[in-house]
Amino acid sequence: MNKNELIEFLQRQVGFLQGKLDEALASVSSLTLANEKLTATVDELRTQIASLEEVIKGKGAELNKEKVARQAMRRLQESPSERQSKPAPSPSDDPSEKKPEKKHTNNGAKRKTHPECEIETVVVEPDSPDFRPEAATFIGECDVVRYVMVPMRFRKIIYKVRKYVQDEKIYKGSAPATPLLNSQYTASFIAGLAELRYLHCMPLENAVEYFRSHGFDLDKGTAQKLVSKVKVQLENLYKALGQAIVADNYICGDETYQKVRLQVATPSGRKIKKGYIWVFVGMTTGLVYFFYDDGSRSAEVFEQHIKGFSGAFQCDYYSGYRHIGIGGMSGIKRLPCLQHIKRKFLDIKDNPKAQGIAKLFGLLYHFEHKHRIGKDGWTAEDHLQWRQRYSRIMLEKIHMRLMAVKNRVGVPPDDLLLAATEHALRQWDEIPRIFASPTYKLDNNEVERINRYISLTRRRLTIGSHTGAEAAALYHSLAITCNRCGVNVYDYFCDIIDRCAAWPPNTPIEMYRNLLPDRWKPSQK
Repeated sequence: MNKNELIEFLQRQVGFLQGKLDEALASVSSLTLANEKLTATVDELRTQIASLEEVIKGKGAELNKEKVARQAMRRLQESPSERQSKPAPSPSDDPSEKKPEKKHTNNGAKRKTHPECEIETVVVEPDSPDFRPEAATFIGECDVVRYVMVPMRFRKIIYKVRKYVQDEKIYKGSAPATPLLNSQYTASFIAGLAELRYLHCMPLENAVEYFRSHGFDLDKGTAQKLVSKVKVQLENLYKALGQAIVADNYICGDETYQKVRLQVATPSGRKIKKGYIWVFVGMTTGLVYFFYDDGSRSAEVFEQHIKGFSGAFQCDYYSGYRHIGIGGMSGIKRLPCLQHIKRKFLDIKDNPKAQGIAKLFGLLYHFEHKHRIGKDGWTAEDHLQWRQRYSRIMLEKIHMRLMAVKNRVGVPPDDLLLAATEHALRQWDEIPRIFASPTYKLDNNEVERINRYISLTRRRLTIGSHTGAEAAALYHSLAITCNRCGVNVYDYFCDIIDRCAAWPPNTPIEMYRNLLPDRWKPSQK
């Protein structure tokens, strides 16, 4: 073997040994990682064993106390001074003939009695016109419990429902009905939960804790069932809200996301997704309509819910809205959002040209806020003339600046200022429509503020399912509409829950229109 062959042989040996060394190092690394996991598991098991030992010690102490108490009781019973003679059994005391006592259960669950509540007792007499107390014989009474919330007080009202027999006919009083069958909770509880959860954006477990801190021990599961079951009774009212929104002549719209838990994991293994909730705001009526369709953000969802609308729709430049004014939506006039256009230039902080264009858009707001309809005798006609005068001059200046930016030479296609300029120019023909009416807004900031209710909620909780997101859309719609119309949310839900529960399911949707917050009047009780 010559020198070169020897060197080549040694190099192969070194390569082979280096490969073996790498495999050994990888094996050592995996074993170290496995050892760390096992160590962490052992530590966790030790912690659990220690906690179990403490629990067992506590249980042992309780058992010892119970054993000592039984022994003391046995010694007391065996004492001659404490013995009592057993009564002689009667023939009727035959154990075989004794019927077991029937347990009073609620589908297997024991109802809470809530002794922490303020208790009020009301005697309920029969209200039948044929009933005459002087001719009737009292045969008994039964207790019917109703829980009432008067923010923030809780009352337990026990209705003593009296029964009489008169002319071989039984008469009895009737306690107030509840919106849900086999439930002791009145509409006031659902109203309180709805206000805390869907107006003040408080997670349901926090709302339950809030109830508990004010003296009422409500289970989270009970709260969830109350809200979800009452949602079914409000479905027709929600449909009436959707129809009333598209009957408006001016709508602002947007969409935002909420975290939704999935029942089945996605192929990537995720069980939480971004589910999009859409919102329409009737700028004339003040109604707010949230809707959710399995979390989809597609244009089909928007087109399905905007059917029948003819008027002005104000929105950002999301692609789902770009079919507005075409085909089946030819009767809709799109209004752009100047705030979204302006923000593109504001975000380019280090560019003087971008900041100059943003200031010109800001001047549109400056002139707009100089006058307000209804203040100091300023009419809608005055405002329309003022708008057309200042907007014509300002829009010409802005357009000149935009065209100067677009016609620059040697600008790369990914230039931020060029992108912001093209975004504005694509909507330029639609911008003058805003100033063709005295009531159109310069932007859809009203919708952005309303979407804050959703964004505040998603920071604190994840909705448990698509069904839960649909319920959230319904309750948010009614609660936020009340807030915009100046209606007390609690009083509104207390009234409409009882009224919707009393109406049969086949009641025409049109009858629910007068129950929406912009037309609602409290029922006379």
